[in-house]
Amino acid sequence: MSGSAPFLVESHHPATFRSRGVAAPFTTPMLIGTRIRESKSGIELVVPNPSGGRGVYILDWGGVRTLGNPSVHDTVLFRRVSSLARLDPAGMRDAALDVALDGHAGRDAAAAAQRSIARDAAHRLNAHFLLMLGLIGQVHPAGLEAISPAGHAQEVERLGSAILHKLAPLMGQSPAALADALAAMGNVLAPVGIGADDTDARIARLLARLDEARQSLSDWLGADAENDIGGIGRAIAGAMQTANGYGRTILQATRAATADAIGLLKRWFTDSRAVVTTAGRADWVLDGWEWVCLLWLAAQTGAARRRALLEMAQIIPVLPGEAANWADRPPPPETLRQPCRVTSREDGWRSGSAAFVLIERNEMLRAMST
Repeated sequence: MSGSAPFLVESHHPATFRSRGVAAPFTTPMLIGTRIRESKSGIELVVPNPSGGRGVYILDWGGVRTLGNPSVHDTVLFRRVSSLARLDPAGMRDAALDVALDGHAGRDAAAAAQRSIARDAAHRLNAHFLLMLGLIGQVHPAGLEAISPAGHAQEVERLGSAILHKLAPLMGQSPAALADALAAMGNVLAPVGIGADDTDARIARLLARLDEARQSLSDWLGADAENDIGGIGRAIAGAMQTANGYGRTILQATRAATADAIGLLKRWFTDSRAVVTTAGRADWVLDGWEWVCLLWLAAQTGAARRRALLEMAQIIPVLPGEAANWADRPPPPETLRQPCRVTSREDGWRSGSAAFVLIERNEMLRAMST
């Protein structure tokens, strides 16, 4: 693909999440809403039509300069993403955190990235611990009941080790292999959370943010009908509600699988990739929605909120038909296409000196991300 010749796809209705691409948290105004996906030649960018009209531009990184000069942050992020072995929302988030940690999105984003990385590490340890508790509960429930609060962690480790040694010959694996598998599954499932009531896991927090933004938007629209602009606000709120519903359905289904720790452990050795894929489904469904929510939540005045609606309308994630297989119900027809478009004759508000203001705003949003 020529970097100097991006081409416009008039109708973009992705059938799968991978063909939709992964949302990239770029800071350059002209690249907001851009997704990156795998292609035969490597990776390519799917950029919303800058005019707000129908379609998307498909281009490589060289072609980005035909739309505007990317920030240093975006250039570094693209290079990091280009080296990923497998492109998915989790990989994109890790790459973005690393770039932010290096200071390319400002000090606030760097500090936020440091907190997020520490929080992720704690969630991984907790997920591993809860999986071990589940294993003990299935194999030796009486032992689980006898664990004292004072020596909780040590006794869980002791009991867990004994159970792994007991299960190892039955599964045809070594105790060390079982322990490594539990740790790996904890890493994979940490964003989803173990147990139906985990509200602190990243996906649960993202769903809560989506619901908060939807409720805030709905309340604002309900307070004054003139707040809406040609029905854009209602369309966005409807898309938010659909994404929230699909996200929660898939999250519940993923968590239900963790109730059977032994079965999950067996599946890991049979097909670990399938476990990883299933664990990442909620992330795919919600991919791109956090930025939409942050645009709304960061707008405090009526004028700022009306401007936010226009910007949000350009980047509402389209729900691919593949979602029907994951949630056992077909997506509403309106979610398979962009709910609304806002056409502008020129993009001066995203270029020149205005671009610097938006980049600063976008770096602030990066610092607010989960």
